Formats: sequence, structure tokens, C-alpha cells
Amino acid sequence: MSLLVGLDLAVRVALTGWMALISVLDHRNGLIPNRLTAPFFVGLGLFQVLFAVIVVRSVLDGPVWWLRLLFIVLAFTITFGLWTLHFIGGGDAKFLMALFALFPAMEWVVLLALLLLVLTLPLLLWEMRHRRPGEIWRSFRDRLLTGQFLPSEADLHERGRRYAWTFGVPAMIYTWAYWDGIAPYVDQFERFLQGVV
Repeated sequence: MSLLVGLDLAVRVALTGWMALISVLDHRNGLIPNRLTAPFFVGLGLFQVLFAVIVVRSVLDGPVWWLRLLFIVLAFTITFGLWTLHFIGGGDAKFLMALFALFPAMEWVVLLALLLLVLTLPLLLWEMRHRRPGEIWRSFRDRLLTGQFLPSEADLHERGRRYAWTFGVPAMIYTWAYWDGIAPYVDQFERFLQGVV
């Protein structure tokens, strides 16, 4: 059991380092390298799908196994939609997809939403501090008149901010305070193997 505890600790430390590295690189350069996100969101996404279909389905009774699959599909679809609509950049989208694949749980979504609100509301107020109410109203009116309700790719490049850390900080907190770690995976895999043998 101490081997599992040591491995779990090593995984948490490695994940925290990965999240911190992405947050720092995004803050410095405004870019999140594909080599840091793509293997995670593709690999973890496939792992979660296969784990749900093969292992969880055979270990748990009832429809619980497909909830993990549904979570991954919905999370990836919504994140892809946010990128397509230019609300977030491509690196941010891949980082979020990797985090959703890593933590396929509603508790993660709730923590992320709450901490995003806490972190981004002061940032929004800071951004608006020099804008006059008339300027804000004109910007809103112009969007209504032109029918351009959603940001464009040019808006994202011109006014986008380097905020991957706003995903990284909640993920680090979740990793250490709420995530069950690798133990549930090991437990379910062992139960699966016992059923097969």
C-alpha cells in the first residue's frame, strides 16, 4: 500500500509541476505549446473513454459507467465551442480539455466555476477601471448595431489575455484538496482483473 501512496504523491507532484509550467509559459509568452497539452488531452481522453467502457462498465452495476463517457464528450464539445467562438485561445482550450480528461467529475467543474468567478471578477473590474460608462455603453451599442455579439478572432488576438493560470490554480487546488488520485483507478482495475480471471 505504501507503494501506491508514493506513486500517488509522485503523480500529484508531476501534475502540479505540469500545471504550473503551462501557467508560467502562457503568462510569459502568450503561448501554450502543443507538446505540453496535446498528449494529455488526447491520451487522457482516450484513457478515460476506454476505462469507462472496459473497466468501469464491468465493475459497477447500473448506468454509472457511461456518465464518465458523457462527461468527457460534453466537456470536450463545450471547450471546443468556446475556442470556435473565440472566447478562449487554442492553447487554453487544449489545457482545459486535458484538465477535464484528468478530472472527469462534476466536483471539478463546480470548483473551477467558483474559482474562475473569484479570480476573473477582480480582473474584469481592473480592466474596466479606466473606461468610462459612456465608452462601455458605446461598445455594447456598436456590437448590437453590427450584430457582432460574439468576439472575433481579431478581438481574441488584440484584446485576449494570458489567463491560463486561472485554470491552473483551481486544478492545483483540486489535485491536492479534492482529487481521489490514482487509488480509485487501481481499485477498479484490480476488481476488473478479478472478474476476468
